Amino acid sequence: MKRFKHLGLALILIMIVSLGFTFKANEGNDFVNFVKYDKTTVKIPLKVIEKIRSNFISAELPDWSQLSPEKDGYEGTRTLELYDYIKSNGIADPKPIIVAVMDSGFEIDHPDLKANVWKNEAEVNGQAGVDDDNNGFVDDFNGWNFLGKAVALNLEVTREYARLKKEGVSETDPYYKKVKDEYEEKKADDVSTYDYIKVLSGNMKKSVDVLKANNVTTDPKKLMEIKETLTGEAKDAAESILGSYMLMGVSPDDIFSYEKEFESKVKLSYDLNFDPSSVIGDNSSVWDEKNYGDNDPTVKVSSHGTHVAGTIGATKKGIGQAPFVKLMYLRVVPADGDERDKDVANAIRYAVDNGASIINLSAGKYFAPGNNPQYVKEAIKYAESKGVLFVVAAGNEGTNIENTLNYPPKFYKEDGNIKYFDNLLCVGASTWMKQWSTEKDPTNKARKYDLAASFSNYSDKVVDVFSPGVEVNSTVPGGKYQSLGGTSMASPNAAGVAAILKGYFPNLTAAQIKTIIMESSRKYNGLVVKSKELGKVEFDKLSKTAGVVDAYNAFMMAQKMK
Repeated sequence: MKRFKHLGLALILIMIVSLGFTFKANEGNDFVNFVKYDKTTVKIPLKVIEKIRSNFISAELPDWSQLSPEKDGYEGTRTLELYDYIKSNGIADPKPIIVAVMDSGFEIDHPDLKANVWKNEAEVNGQAGVDDDNNGFVDDFNGWNFLGKAVALNLEVTREYARLKKEGVSETDPYYKKVKDEYEEKKADDVSTYDYIKVLSGNMKKSVDVLKANNVTTDPKKLMEIKETLTGEAKDAAESILGSYMLMGVSPDDIFSYEKEFESKVKLSYDLNFDPSSVIGDNSSVWDEKNYGDNDPTVKVSSHGTHVAGTIGATKKGIGQAPFVKLMYLRVVPADGDERDKDVANAIRYAVDNGASIINLSAGKYFAPGNNPQYVKEAIKYAESKGVLFVVAAGNEGTNIENTLNYPPKFYKEDGNIKYFDNLLCVGASTWMKQWSTEKDPTNKARKYDLAASFSNYSDKVVDVFSPGVEVNSTVPGGKYQSLGGTSMASPNAAGVAAILKGYFPNLTAAQIKTIIMESSRKYNGLVVKSKELGKVEFDKLSKTAGVVDAYNAFMMAQKMK
C-alpha cells in the first residue's frame, strides 16, 4: 500500500486543463482523454486513474486519528484528550497486555516498535532448535511466520477454480459457474487495468528520456518551479510528466514501480498452476499441523503490517493508540493475493494459547471454499471461550456485507438462526471530517470523504462501529512513517482503543470491551453521507451503532463499571 492524498475535483480539473489534458465524464462510461507526449490521445477509464491516485497521493494532515472534534477540529478517537485526563488525575499505569498483529508481518526493529515487540521469554532464554515452552513451535521468539518464504499468493477464487477443474466438476454445476465467472471477471478487470498502466508508463518513459537528454530534472516538484523556462520538446515532456503528477499524484519512478508491482500481481493472482503449499511447505488438507512456516520476521517486511502494528502500539505520541502493549508477530497475509483460512485459524489459536488479550486482523476476502469458514469460525469461538477480543476490518469495496459474504466470517448460522460472535468487533473506516470541505470542492460534486469513507464496507447488522481509516499516519519499514488508508487502518485504531480499556481495566471481558466501544461511540444523529452503493444516506444506516470509536467516552464508561 502507498500513501493517500485527496485533491478536490475542481482543483484537479483546472490543473489538468492548464497542462493540455481534456476531461470528459459520461454517465456509466467515465474516462479521461489523456494527451500523451507525442500529442496523440488515449482514453483512460476514471476507475484506473482513481486506482493509481488512491495508491500514491497524500494530503498535508496532522496525525489526526487520535485528535478530538471540539478541541482540534478532527473526528478522531479523542485518545490524546484521554491521556491528558489520565495524567492530570494521577491514574495508575496500565497493565501491559499482548496484542496479536495477524497481518503481512511488521518491522520488529522499527525505532517506534522495537521496545513493544512481544518476547516469548521461554524461547528467548531457552535452547536454540528446541521447543522450550512445548507449544508446538520451535524458537518462536516474537510470534510465528505462517507463510514461510512465500511473499505473494494467488487469489482464493483462483485456488478454488483450480481445485474444481482438477476434480473434474461439471461446467454446468452452478457453483462451478459462479467460481469461473468471478475468476474471469476479476482477471479481465486487472489485466485491462494493467494494459492502461503500461500505456501511462510508456509515455512517462519517453518523457523522462527527453528530459534527461536535455539535462533537465525529472522530479515533478522541481519541474513545477522551472517549467516556464523550458521550450520545445523539453517543455512538452515536462508538461506530460506534470500532467500525470497533477492527475494521479505519481512521479516517473512511482509509475515505473507501480507497473512492475501490478504486473507481478496480475501474473500470480490468477495463476491456476500455483500451489501455495509448495512454497510454504505444509499439507493444505491438514488443518491442525504446526510444523510449517518459520520464525523469520524479516521476509519482505511489509508496509501494511508495520503500519497496522504502529497504529496499535507505536511508542511515538499520536501514532500508537496504546504505547504500553506488547505486539505479537503473526504473519498470515501475503503481500499480494488472499490469505489462507488454515493460516488464519492457526494464528488465532496461537495468539490465544500464548497470552494475547486482543487480536487484530486487517484482511479479508470474498471467497472461502468448503469447510474453511467453519474452521475459522471454530478458532474465533475458541478465542471467545478464552476471553480474547478479535478485531477485524470490514473491507474496502463500499458494499453491504450483510448481502455479500465477507471472510473471515462475521456471523454464523446455528439452528437456522443468524448468530454474532460476542468477541468479534467489525470496523468500518471513517474520515477526519463530518462533511466534505466546500473549500476543497466548491461545487460539492465529489463528496468523497464525508465522515464515512467512500470505500468502506457497511451494514447496520454486521459492521459494529466506524474508526479513523483515511490518511492515518503510522510506522512503515525503514524506520519511516507514512499515511495510509483503508478499513485496514480503521481496525487497528479500534483495536488500540480496546487495548487501552484492557490495560487500565484488566478485569473487563472481551464481550464487555466490545459493548463499551460500541455504546460509547460518538453519534452523529441525522448526518447525511454519501455511499458508493446507496448514494446519499444517513450515517446511522451504515453500522450497528451509527458511531465512531471514542477512547475518552469508552474510558469514562469503563470507569463506571469498576
